[in-house]
Amino acid sequence: MVAQQGSFNRAAEILSRTQPAITLAVKQLEEFIGLKLIERTTRSVSTTVEGENFLPIAERLVRDFDSAIYDLRATSERRIGHVSMAVVPSVATNLLPAIIKTFSTEFPGINLHLDDDSSRGVQHRVERNEVDFGIGSIWKPNKVLDFTPLFADKLQLICHRDHELAKTANPVHWEQLDNVTFLDTSVTRALRTRREAGQSKFDFPNITTLVAMLRSNLGVSILPSLAVPASSDELISRPLAPTESRNIYLITRKGLTLSPAAEAMIETIVRETPQQVKKFGLTLL
Repeated sequence: MVAQQGSFNRAAEILSRTQPAITLAVKQLEEFIGLKLIERTTRSVSTTVEGENFLPIAERLVRDFDSAIYDLRATSERRIGHVSMAVVPSVATNLLPAIIKTFSTEFPGINLHLDDDSSRGVQHRVERNEVDFGIGSIWKPNKVLDFTPLFADKLQLICHRDHELAKTANPVHWEQLDNVTFLDTSVTRALRTRREAGQSKFDFPNITTLVAMLRSNLGVSILPSLAVPASSDELISRPLAPTESRNIYLITRKGLTLSPAAEAMIETIVRETPQQVKKFGLTLL
């Protein structure tokens, strides 16, 4: 500022400092580097050759510093940032689109990366700190993770329309599944009732593959209501008796300070979830 203004007094006024303070700062800098940067006379102040050469570097450093501070403030004020999250597919494809649309409108400068995965994969990604947070059911209790309840969706039997269990609209009892070909998924393997029935011959962790097998009438399976294909003339869903639900949680690492962008995303999810829960006929936890 002294070099730009050609005056210690004008530089002091612009910087809201006293003239002696500005003079001392320049003197200390010159003593530290061992070179004179400012030439002082009774009539004028100008830069030395070394000062003139250093000036553009100093200006760039100040710009970079100001830019870094601006970015930090923009991050803290949620004007810029990045969020990464892992979500089970049924939630990602049904509940999140409307929530993310709201989020992008409120925070247009924040970028979002979303991976869909099984509940086991979601939990592992959060545990390994690969994502900011996750949304899924509890695969296994974990001491390093926090599970905040969001909602629950009822489990339903799903089968081909030609299957014998599709002939009645009455609830299907779990005992009836002992006598049919059962197709396991990551959802069913976590069910206590299913574990008591023993292992299945078929295991299809990918929902897309599972649906294809159900359409071929290979067997029956159980899916949360959110995961049941909405537009399929070939597949039929039936309620179960007794009813069992899948609880969905917001999963975060204990003791981890989330970025302002991630906090904004979580706040939006918590705020908007009740509306989506009502829309899809789910149960708020």
